[in-house]
Amino acid sequence: MSETVPMSAQPSESVNAGSVTLRALREPFSARTWRELLYSLLSAPFALVGLAAVLVTCVLGLLSAGVLLLPLLPLFLALDRSLAGAYRGTARVLLGIEIPAPPRPPSGHGFPGYLVRNLADVASWRAVGYLAIRFPLGLVQFVLGFVWWVYGTVFLLYPLIWQLQAQTAAHPGDAGLAIAGFAFDTWPRALLVVLFGALVLLAWPWVARAPLALDKALMLRLLGPSRAQQRVAQLEETRELVIHEAAATLRRIERDLHDGAQARIVALGMRLGRAESRLTRGEPERAAELIAEARAETREIVQELRELVRGIHPPALDSGLEAALTTLAARAPLPTTVRVAVAGRPQAAVETMLYFAAAELLANAAKHGAARSASIAVLEGDGRLRLLVTDDGQGGATLAGAGSGLRGLAERVRVADGSLVVDSPPGGPTTVTVELDGC
Repeated sequence: MSETVPMSAQPSESVNAGSVTLRALREPFSARTWRELLYSLLSAPFALVGLAAVLVTCVLGLLSAGVLLLPLLPLFLALDRSLAGAYRGTARVLLGIEIPAPPRPPSGHGFPGYLVRNLADVASWRAVGYLAIRFPLGLVQFVLGFVWWVYGTVFLLYPLIWQLQAQTAAHPGDAGLAIAGFAFDTWPRALLVVLFGALVLLAWPWVARAPLALDKALMLRLLGPSRAQQRVAQLEETRELVIHEAAATLRRIERDLHDGAQARIVALGMRLGRAESRLTRGEPERAAELIAEARAETREIVQELRELVRGIHPPALDSGLEAALTTLAARAPLPTTVRVAVAGRPQAAVETMLYFAAAELLANAAKHGAARSASIAVLEGDGRLRLLVTDDGQGGATLAGAGSGLRGLAERVRVADGSLVVDSPPGGPTTVTVELDGC
């Protein structure tokens, strides 16, 4: 019995094939391709300048055993760093790659400190290595990215070139292209050259991007900060966020205590004072009323303090993350399901972060997303915990904007060395993923 392909699959396959064909036809005319063409054109002169800088740096490095030439080496290392900065700027403008400049070592004191700072700068020597590799790679980029395009254009314009040569040539047979004695001196043959030129130009963007991909990988590896430097910068930024977050938390607690519990305790004391005054005057009924009001006020103050403590560390977390999230879902303003698939119990700080992130995301879904239902899932993998909060709201949530609640939550997650990703197409659904180290 033969197997038939469903009719619904055939249109999608034809649409995919048509989209691929249209993209292949449009790619030689896209803005990205023309920027890459300009980058390939600049590759040859940049490669030559870089080679010259590398040769001078290497020669001075070999001759730096002499004290007189040693001070010149940092100057040429500075030139290498400047060329690396020019490559980063060119890649940012033409290739759309943002490569941050690696940090410089701290400056020392005097001439020895000057030498140590420049000669021990690993980023400078990595720039020298990139410039050395960049010479042959730049030539390959120039050939495949620019020369290929020139030849394709010449082939595409061959009939015009052939006619111009025929008007200026002394003999008609001298005009046109000839390969191994076979001359393209008739219109059918000229159209074959045009067809070949069109195929060359269609293949040109994909051929040119092969060395560009290698160049991008080398720039990210050699011209940017190392992994250790990136980690140090991330830790410095995280430390700053921790300081700001701690200060904001202290201000919030102080404000809540001052405007809430503290003011109510003062009022409670005044009410008890009036009750004492009534007892002194011999008015026990009125004193009893004031004491009853004070007792009720005391219960409200205790409840308010519990809410304040819950904002610092939810008591439900004492029973574990799953119990806390289940309690949170029961109190949520919309129906919420909970699924926790974690082998062991995470660290207390991780549990607290996941709980508050889930609480804020549920509040956002109900308030801003117009959601009717939501789900919370905590999964474990590769030593990390993932919190996924999904709702069926209107979508369109982003991290953009300084006042965005999601942006603030993402900054707090970064404090815990985590990440936050938002997937919220217009119309929904919205899925926010918070990933933290669970070890």
